[in-house]
Amino acid sequence: MILYTTVPLEQLYPTDQSDFQKQLTIPCEAGSLMVEQQGDGDYRIIRLLSSDPHAYLNPAYEPGTILSSTLRY
Repeated sequence: MILYTTVPLEQLYPTDQSDFQKQLTIPCEAGSLMVEQQGDGDYRIIRLLSSDPHAYLNPAYEPGTILSSTLRY
Protein backbone atom coordinates (compact mmCIF):
# COMPACT_ATOMS: atom_id res chain seq x y z
CA MET A 1 0.00 0.00 0.00
CA ILE A 2 1.26 3.48 -0.87
CA LEU A 3 0.07 6.40 1.20
CA TYR A 4 0.38 9.85 -0.39
CA THR A 5 0.06 12.50 2.30
CA THR A 6 1.68 15.65 3.64
CA VAL A 7 1.04 14.55 7.22
CA PRO A 8 4.21 13.47 9.07
CA LEU A 9 4.52 9.74 9.71
CA GLU A 10 4.73 10.44 13.45
CA GLN A 11 1.11 11.60 13.33
CA LEU A 12 -0.11 8.76 11.13
CA TYR A 13 1.52 6.06 13.22
CA PRO A 14 1.76 7.48 16.73
CA THR A 15 3.93 5.75 19.28
CA ASP A 16 2.30 7.15 22.39
CA GLN A 17 -0.64 9.51 22.97
CA SER A 18 1.34 11.49 25.57
CA ASP A 19 3.69 12.63 22.78
CA PHE A 20 0.84 14.58 21.20
CA GLN A 21 -0.34 16.14 24.45
CA LYS A 22 2.84 18.25 24.51
CA GLN A 23 2.13 19.71 21.04
CA LEU A 24 0.27 22.91 20.36
CA THR A 25 -0.29 25.31 17.49
CA ILE A 26 0.58 28.95 18.00
CA PRO A 27 0.11 31.94 15.68
CA CYS A 28 3.12 33.68 14.15
CA GLU A 29 3.63 36.42 11.55
CA ALA A 30 3.86 33.90 8.70
CA GLY A 31 0.86 31.77 9.73
CA SER A 32 1.00 29.16 12.49
CA LEU A 33 3.70 27.07 14.11
CA MET A 34 3.22 23.58 15.48
CA VAL A 35 5.51 23.34 18.49
CA GLU A 36 6.35 20.74 21.12
CA GLN A 37 7.06 21.64 24.73
CA GLN A 38 10.46 20.49 25.93
CA GLY A 39 11.31 19.37 29.45
CA ASP A 40 12.84 22.72 30.45
CA GLY A 41 9.78 24.74 29.37
CA ASP A 42 11.18 25.80 25.99
CA TYR A 43 9.41 24.95 22.74
CA ARG A 44 10.80 23.15 19.66
CA ILE A 45 9.32 23.94 16.24
CA ILE A 46 7.87 20.87 14.57
CA ARG A 47 6.42 22.47 11.45
CA LEU A 48 5.29 25.71 9.88
CA LEU A 49 1.72 26.02 8.59
CA SER A 50 1.59 28.85 6.06
CA SER A 51 0.25 29.66 2.62
CA ASP A 52 3.18 32.02 1.96
CA PRO A 53 5.97 30.13 0.14
CA HIS A 54 8.57 32.70 1.23
CA ALA A 55 7.90 31.93 4.89
CA TYR A 56 9.43 28.47 4.43
CA LEU A 57 12.75 30.10 3.50
CA ASN A 58 12.93 32.01 6.79
CA PRO A 59 15.44 30.26 9.10
CA ALA A 60 13.50 31.49 12.16
CA TYR A 61 10.72 28.99 11.30
CA GLU A 62 13.02 26.04 10.60
CA PRO A 63 11.90 22.75 12.21
CA GLY A 64 14.03 21.91 15.23
CA THR A 65 14.55 25.55 16.21
CA ILE A 66 14.18 26.10 19.95
CA LEU A 67 11.95 28.98 21.05
CA SER A 68 12.47 30.69 24.39
CA SER A 69 10.41 29.64 27.40
CA THR A 70 8.99 33.18 27.55
CA LEU A 71 6.67 32.20 24.68
CA ARG A 72 3.01 32.72 25.54
CA TYR A 73 0.10 31.19 23.65
